[in-house]
Amino acid sequence: MATLAEKKLVMRIKDGTDFRGVGGLCKRIVHPSINGSKHVGVTVAFVMPGDELPFHSHDNEEAYFVLQGTGLMRLGSYDEDIQLEPWLSVFMPGGEPHYTKNTGNEPLVLLCSLAPPPVAMDK
Repeated sequence: MATLAEKKLVMRIKDGTDFRGVGGLCKRIVHPSINGSKHVGVTVAFVMPGDELPFHSHDNEEAYFVLQGTGLMRLGSYDEDIQLEPWLSVFMPGGEPHYTKNTGNEPLVLLCSLAPPPVAMDK
């Protein structure tokens, strides 16, 4: 019988699959192509100081949870800035354009959950 680690049901961020489709380094750790998830994708995004994830949207619902760093976020349907800081969560309904910029001096690290999981993959 395969172990939890062999089935990638338990894994470390360093073992995630690299994705750079939007900007910054993203490490996918839960995804259909990694461990067979059907209803959720989980990624840890690393946005370096001064870097940004340009406005983009997708049909997936998405939630950010800030693990480290500070930044600025905008949701396209709202005329207000979101100041990102550790332990803050932001929910984006499917189709909502969103933008993120690291305004601090250390990496902005975001735990990103998407439902359904995204289909785009690259290395």
